[in-house]
Amino acid sequence: MSPPVVLHIPHSSHFIPDDVRKTIALSDDELRAEIVRLSDSHTEELYTGFRSQAVVPVVFPVCRLVTDPERFPEDSDEPMARHGQGVVYVKTQDGRALRANLLPGERRLLLDAWYHPHHRRLFELVQKNLESAGGCLIVDCHSFPSHPFPFEEPTDRPRPDVCIGADSYHTPASIKETLIDFFRSQGYLVDVNHPFAGALVPLAYYREEPRVTSVMIELNRRLYMDEWTGDKAAGFDDLKRKVTEAIGLLAGPAA
Repeated sequence: MSPPVVLHIPHSSHFIPDDVRKTIALSDDELRAEIVRLSDSHTEELYTGFRSQAVVPVVFPVCRLVTDPERFPEDSDEPMARHGQGVVYVKTQDGRALRANLLPGERRLLLDAWYHPHHRRLFELVQKNLESAGGCLIVDCHSFPSHPFPFEEPTDRPRPDVCIGADSYHTPASIKETLIDFFRSQGYLVDVNHPFAGALVPLAYYREEPRVTSVMIELNRRLYMDEWTGDKAAGFDDLKRKVTEAIGLLAGPAA
């Protein structure tokens, strides 16, 4: 029997509250472009087509430019902080100033308002599944641009259509191989841990609880959207059907 599935969707939202907008040092047009560039646009819709009581989405309600739920809360632990993109971004993806003079108190308020409640909800849902079903699978749901961000390390390795992110402790080989085989059978170029690696697990369970399993699915945005405007492309509905089928393979029969 498959464990309950939590769909973690951290970067789909474009919403920036008014009080946060006042702290961002970009024009409206610049901010709109940055949101499209950095957000995993439309992923909430792409990943939530499979209907089952055993599959529950957890969607971060604001844009990652407010605070990024997939970063460590302390910049000293977060590799992306050296690029100005720790848990609260202070630089754009191409190195321009995003915020000016971010004070420690402002940073703390953002985490208290958005980051910590999101992670409490995720933890509580995983904990509930462990108690009721003896296990939980987290599917970390993302997309990625067809061309690397400026801060990424140069590489000649081509970007795949689908990236499967795996953790050596929390990702069973059977889950990884199921996804690889499925997406390849649909004609996609699939890679593992490239261009992005790993899979999210609540820190309380990380490398401590083997019953919490996790895998990341990353979809190349060229498959389903115009990467400059953020609009859906002609392939959106077809890709959604295939992602829905992939989630169904992990979740078991729909209920």
